[in-house]
Order: sequence, then structure tokens, then C-alpha cells
Amino acid sequence: MAVYRCLQSGNTVEFTLPHDIESMVGHSGYERIDEVDLEEVVNEERTDTSFMPVMAKPKGRPRKANV
Repeated sequence: MAVYRCLQSGNTVEFTLPHDIESMVGHSGYERIDEVDLEEVVNEERTDTSFMPVMAKPKGRPRKANV
């Protein structure tokens, strides 16, 4: 098992197959992290994203106007 972290986004990916691990060794966009570092990544709080509340729209069609 090998865990890699994307250098651009910070996302982690876990590979279990030997072929996948060998192909990631030459990839410059990822760095391999150890199990100790993986615990820090899980506990790390992300500050790069902010979420705005989404206003819910009323469901269904609008009511028909009585003319």
C-alpha cells in the first residue's frame, strides 16, 4: 500500500496494486507520504475552501393566478 499526496490540491490517493505504485514513482505532481504523515493529513483542517449557504427554491410549479 502506498499513499500519495497531490502537490497542487493536497488530495490524497491510496494505491494497492504494484503496477499503480510503480507508475506513480516517476510522477512529478505527487509525493509519497508515510503512515505518520497520513494521520496529520486526516486531522488537518482545510482553510482554502469557503462554503456559502444555499437558498432553497420552492418546490413545484408556481400557483395559477385567478383572473
